[in-house]
Amino acid sequence: MIKRILSLFFGIFLYSCSIKPPTVVQQTAPVLQEEKIPEKEVFRASYTKNFDLTHTRLNVAFNWKKKQLIGEASIILHPHFYSTDSLLLNARGMDLIEVALLSSKNSKLPLPFTYDSLIIHIKLDRAYTREESLTIFIRYISKPDDLPEGGSFTIKNDKGLYFINADSLDAEYPTQVWTQGETESNSVWFPTIEDPGQKMTQEIYMTIDTAFTTMSNGLLISSVNNSDGTKTDYWKQSLPASPYLTMIAVGKFAVVKDSWKNIDVNYYVDPPFEKYAKMVFGKTPEMMSFFSDKLGVQFPWEKYSQIVVHDYISGAMENTTAVIHGTNMQQDPGDYMDGNFENYISHELFHHWFGDLVTCESWSNIALNESFANYSEYLWREYKYSRDDADRLSQADLGIYLYTAAKKDPPLFRSKYNFREDVYDAISYDKGGRILHMLRKYVGDEAFFASLNDYLTAHRFGTAEIDDLRMSFEKITGEDLNWFFNQWFMKGGHPVINIDYNWNDSLHRETITIKQIQKFSSNPLYKLPLEVDFYYDGKVRREKIVVEDAIQKFQFDLPMKPNLVNADAEKMLVCTKTENKTTQEYIFQYDHAPLYLDRFEALAKVGVSYTINTPEADLVMRALHDKYSVIRQNALNFISELALNKPDTVKQVIFSMAKSDSSADVREKALTVIGKYYSYSDNILFINDALKDSSYKVKARAFKIISDKDIERAKAMAPDLECDSGQAILAKLSEFYSTTTEDKTTFYRKAIRLGGLYTRYQIIGDFGKYLKNSTDTSIILKGADILVERAKRPASKNYRSSCLNTLKDVQRSFKKRLADETGEETPEKGKSQTPEKIALIQKLTFLSKTLEDKISAIDK
Repeated sequence: MIKRILSLFFGIFLYSCSIKPPTVVQQTAPVLQEEKIPEKEVFRASYTKNFDLTHTRLNVAFNWKKKQLIGEASIILHPHFYSTDSLLLNARGMDLIEVALLSSKNSKLPLPFTYDSLIIHIKLDRAYTREESLTIFIRYISKPDDLPEGGSFTIKNDKGLYFINADSLDAEYPTQVWTQGETESNSVWFPTIEDPGQKMTQEIYMTIDTAFTTMSNGLLISSVNNSDGTKTDYWKQSLPASPYLTMIAVGKFAVVKDSWKNIDVNYYVDPPFEKYAKMVFGKTPEMMSFFSDKLGVQFPWEKYSQIVVHDYISGAMENTTAVIHGTNMQQDPGDYMDGNFENYISHELFHHWFGDLVTCESWSNIALNESFANYSEYLWREYKYSRDDADRLSQADLGIYLYTAAKKDPPLFRSKYNFREDVYDAISYDKGGRILHMLRKYVGDEAFFASLNDYLTAHRFGTAEIDDLRMSFEKITGEDLNWFFNQWFMKGGHPVINIDYNWNDSLHRETITIKQIQKFSSNPLYKLPLEVDFYYDGKVRREKIVVEDAIQKFQFDLPMKPNLVNADAEKMLVCTKTENKTTQEYIFQYDHAPLYLDRFEALAKVGVSYTINTPEADLVMRALHDKYSVIRQNALNFISELALNKPDTVKQVIFSMAKSDSSADVREKALTVIGKYYSYSDNILFINDALKDSSYKVKARAFKIISDKDIERAKAMAPDLECDSGQAILAKLSEFYSTTTEDKTTFYRKAIRLGGLYTRYQIIGDFGKYLKNSTDTSIILKGADILVERAKRPASKNYRSSCLNTLKDVQRSFKKRLADETGEETPEKGKSQTPEKIALIQKLTFLSKTLEDKISAIDK
C-alpha cells in the first residue's frame, strides 16, 4: 500500500513541475550503482539425446575376493538425429581393458578413447548417420567398493553393485551379490547411456559357482554347466526398458513358483522362509489381474519375479520383471499378522506400468513413476480390504507430506534440484498419490481410468512428461485441465482453509464461508472443487461447489436446519483445515457420515475432552465397537475417563478386545490399557494368557507389562522369548536387556542381524546402552567387536553409521568416566589414589583407548 501512495505522489510532483518555467541547474554525472548479477537458475532438463540405445549384451563373472565384476559389454546403438563420429558412455570407476567397434562378423576394430573415471569419450572410425547402427565392445573390471559413497534419504547408497559376505567368513550371513540402478548407478557395473529416456532390450550371461542361483530381467533362456565347476546362466529381456531398470542378483535362494495367465511369477527367498513365501507374496497374481483390469492394459512383461536380498539399501526396486526387496519381507505368520508389506508389493508391481512400461523422460518428472506407484497402494487396499482401509493409508500419506512440507514443499514437477536423488521424497510419493486421488474424485472413476489407459497406450514402451499425462486427461474429459496441473503439479505448497457454517432460521438458509489463509508469497490461490453433504430429515443432499477466491460464501436454501453440513464430503483435499462444527454435529457425523475419515475426525474432536455420562462419553464407547479396527484402536487412546470413573462398565469391553479382537494392533493396544488402568496382581492370569497370543506384538506387550511390574519374573521368562524371532519381541527384549549386567552379547548379535526396517536401529541403540552400563571388560570388548563387524559388512550407509556412531558413543562414555575419576582427560601422575580407584582408572583408560583404536580402524 505504501508503494502505491509514494508512486502516486511522485507522479503528481512531476506533473506540477512540468508547467513551471524550466530552471537550469548544474548537474553532475549520476553514480550508477552496480547491479547485482542474479544467480543462475538451474533447470533440470531432459538429457540431450545424441545416440539411442537399442540393445545391450553383457557377459559377467565375479572376483569375490576382490569384490569385483569382470565384464564384457556389447552395446548396440545409433545416432539419434545428427551424424556424429564420437560417442560418450557412462562408466563409473572402472578399469577399461578394451574398447572396440564390433563388426557384423564379430571382428574388432580398436577405437581410441579417453576416460576420466565417469565418462568414456570414444572416437569412432567415421561419422555415422541415424540410419546406421553400430556395436561397441568394451571389456572392463567394475570395482564398486573403491568408489566414494553417495546416496539419498530414499536410496541409501549409490555404488550400484553390492557384494554381501563375499568372503563367506560370516556364518550368519549368506553370500550374495546384487545391484541397485536407480537413479544412475548401473554405470558402475556396465557401460551405458545413463538416461531414463533411453530404452533398450538386453541379454545377460552370468558365470557363477554351481551352488548359486541367479536372477535377472526377462527369461532364463539356458543354464549351462562348465568344466571348471561353474555354470553360465543366460537371461534375455526382449522388451525395451530404461538402463536403470537392469539388474542381476546371485545367491543361494529358494525359488517358490507361482503363475499368472501362463507367465511365471516366482519368489526368491532365503531357504528357511521358503514355506512362508506364498503367505507373503501370494497375492501378487491377484494384484496383476486387478491392475490389468483396472487400467485396461494387461501386464505387459515376460515374467514377474520378486527376490529378497540382504542389507538392501532401499525399500524395494521395480527392476523390470525382477523386483528386489529387503529382508523385511521374510516373515513368519506371527510377524505377518503384526504387519505385512502388501503396500510394497503393490507399489513395485504398479511400477511395471508407471515407470517401466511408460518411464519419466527425466528425473524432474519422477512423479509419473512414484506418485502412481504410491497411489496403487490405495487402489489395492480399496479393492481388497475396504474404502476405510484405503482412506486410512491416504490419511497417513497426507500426514507424512504435511510434516515434510513444514521444511520444504517444492512442486511435483521438480525442474530445480541440487541432486537427482533429492526428488525421491514425500512430495513425489505421498503428496503425489494424494493429488492423483483428488484428480480421480474430480473427473470421476470412469474418466480417471480411461485417461490412464490412454496415457499408457499412447506412450507404451516409451517416455513421458507431466504434460503428456495432462493431455490424456484432457482428451478423455474434454476439459482444459491446465488449472489443475498448474496448481498441483507445477507449483509447490498446499491450501490452508477455514470453514465456517451458519444457519439463518428465518430465511431457512445455510451459509458456508471458506477462507484460504495460506501464505500467498509461497503458495498459489487455489481453485478447489469439492462436494458438500447436507444431512436433514433423514436424507443426504450433495452439492458441488468451487472455491476460487481467498474468501468465498456459498448459500443454500433448505427446508429445515441441517443436522450436519459436511464440506469436502469425499475428504479428498490436500490441505490443512479447521471447521467450526459443534460437538453435537461431530457426534452426528460419527453416526451418519459414511467414511472412516468422518468417524476418525469426529472421534478425535469429541474424545480429546469429555466427561462421564454424556453423549461424548457414549460416542467413545460406541467407537470401541466400530467396524474398522483403526477406529477401535484409536478409541482406546481416549478411554482414560471411562477406565478411571467407570472401571466395571468398561472393563469387560477392554478385556474382550485384548483377548479376541480380530486385529493384533487392537489386542495389543487394549492390553496396554489393561496394564495402565487395571491391577496387575488381579489380572496376572489374563496377562499370562496374552503371552500365548499368535501375534508377536501382543506377546511383547504382555512381557512389557510383566517386566514393569515384576522384573524377576521377566528375567526368568526372557530366555524362552528369545526363541521367537518376531520383530516386536526382539525390540522389547532389546530394551529390557539394555539395563542388565549379564552377558547378552549373543542375543544382541542375533537381534541386530534379524532386526528389520523398524527395529534394527532401536536394537543397535539399546546395545550401546547395554555396553555403557556393563562393568565387564570382556563383555564390552565382545560387544564392540560385534559393532565393528556389522559396521564393516552392510551395504547400507545408515546401518553402518548407526553401528559406528553407537560405538563412538560407548567410547565417549568411558572417556567421560575416566575424566570424572581423574578430574581431567588423562590420569594425574603422582596423585594419591586407592587401589580400587587405580584399577578403575586403568580399566577405563584401557577401554577408552581400545575402543578409540577400533573406531579409527573402521574410519580408515
